[in-house]
Amino acid sequence: MFITVVAVLCRLGAAASGSCVEEIVTDSNMTPEMSMMACAVGAQAPLAKWMDEHPIYHANWRLDRYKCVPGHYEIKGHA
Repeated sequence: MFITVVAVLCRLGAAASGSCVEEIVTDSNMTPEMSMMACAVGAQAPLAKWMDEHPIYHANWRLDRYKCVPGHYEIKGHA
């Protein structure tokens, strides 16, 4: 099954709605051993590493939540 990992990231200190965005972090094409269970249970550490290395989201952003989505995912804009 094809799985997409989607992170919902919010600006630190921003209380206004619309301060959160969705980003596709990876999918099972890039991480072939990923299953829905592996995503749900073990995505926190890889997401923290991804945020730390990302040129935009490594500072002044927090991971609000993430989701493991079956199939391809279309970003809907602001979360």
